[in-house]
Amino acid sequence: MASDLIKAEAVLKIGQRVEFYLEDDDIKYTSRIEDMTSDRLIVAMPVDEKRRPIIPAEGEQLYGLAVGDKCRYRFFSEFKGKRNDTIPVWMITKPKVVERHQNRSFVRAAVRLPIQARIIDTEGRESDLMKLYTTDVSGSGVSFTVPRYVKVNSRASLVFTNFPNIGTLSVMTRVVRCEPLEPSDRGWRVGAHFLEIDRGTMNKIVHFVFSELRRQLTLHPDSPSHISKQDF
Repeated sequence: MASDLIKAEAVLKIGQRVEFYLEDDDIKYTSRIEDMTSDRLIVAMPVDEKRRPIIPAEGEQLYGLAVGDKCRYRFFSEFKGKRNDTIPVWMITKPKVVERHQNRSFVRAAVRLPIQARIIDTEGRESDLMKLYTTDVSGSGVSFTVPRYVKVNSRASLVFTNFPNIGTLSVMTRVVRCEPLEPSDRGWRVGAHFLEIDRGTMNKIVHFVFSELRRQLTLHPDSPSHISKQDF
């Protein structure tokens, strides 16, 4: 991970497009860096699909993606307030580092959580109950490893026995991909999309994902202690 961490001033530029997710939300909001100071980013105030301004609570954590030429750079920030200049703007904390990040539609974190899984194939046949582990989690789905190939569009009934801040979580998923692990490993990696999950539960999952991403970045030895409030 060390090679992927870059000083923010080498990446963040005035006029650069940035995208934000609020802490308890999985909706992407588009913005632009309007100005910078030593400890603040001033960015154009995002709006929702109805052109209404998005105004977080003071101190709310933000997940940001700065758009580069060939990739994106992720970071955490904290909302400090708004201001009406020529255009309405957010004032947010300026990260010390950003992390090179592959483009993804949803924010996700690599995390190992125990699950109980039952695969239901496209003809409705159920597998035996399996005790497995996740490889990553997002507000829209989960990846986990299985000992044998699972056909795309199969269903996977999953039970998290102790999902952080939720407890027992039972959810039906649809398999969207199944890829072999590295040759040195045995098994397959399944990517599954959550089906019919309520918004409150999704928000709790997204909140956990943000917390886990901050924790993972904070664990990097080159990261200052306050990065847990600013970067992914």
